[in-house]
Amino acid sequence: MAIRKGRVFKGKKGDTVTYTLNGQEIQRSIGVRITPFTSAELVNQSGLGLTNELLKPVKPFVKHGFELQGKKKHSAGYSMAVGYNKKNAIKHSLLGNEIEYEKVLFSQGEITVNAETTVIVVKGGLEFQWDAALMEKGMKRNDHAMLLAYCPEKQSAFFELSGARRTAGRDFLEVTAYHQAVTLELYITFESADRKSISNSFYIGQLKY
Repeated sequence: MAIRKGRVFKGKKGDTVTYTLNGQEIQRSIGVRITPFTSAELVNQSGLGLTNELLKPVKPFVKHGFELQGKKKHSAGYSMAVGYNKKNAIKHSLLGNEIEYEKVLFSQGEITVNAETTVIVVKGGLEFQWDAALMEKGMKRNDHAMLLAYCPEKQSAFFELSGARRTAGRDFLEVTAYHQAVTLELYITFESADRKSISNSFYIGQLKY
């Protein structure tokens, strides 16, 4: 059903649907496909499904992490994250698709990444450590950290969107222990205090927890 708002219909009308995204009116066609999917299309669908599985546990993180990129492209942040990771972080082979975690981005921006970041296991979780004195392109002293620990085996994640200031040099991420040891894929992002700039998420590596 379409609803008229001023001179614009919102919703479904015939074979089109109209909606507002980032302040713009978007109209797209819809329909039912009757021709078989090609091999390339099936591979693409499989990669899309795996990408959505990857991002589902961290949806609030990636929506925020790709929000600025989305505004530039007049798209939703989550859609930008799906598109980037499907193209760059999914490896295709005869045995199926797999995620290359070192290539995954959970945020995207222009602040220089902190490639020197390390993580250690402490009581109750993880401690992220970085060089508080480092100042490179886009970095500011009052930037704050965004921390993420991703657990592929459990399809779950632990993250913090508003972490410590850059000048702190370290931050703690609470992580719940599982009954058996699991592998955690670790990432860090820095965002400006005014939330107008952000870094790419940096892949720190993995550890057993």
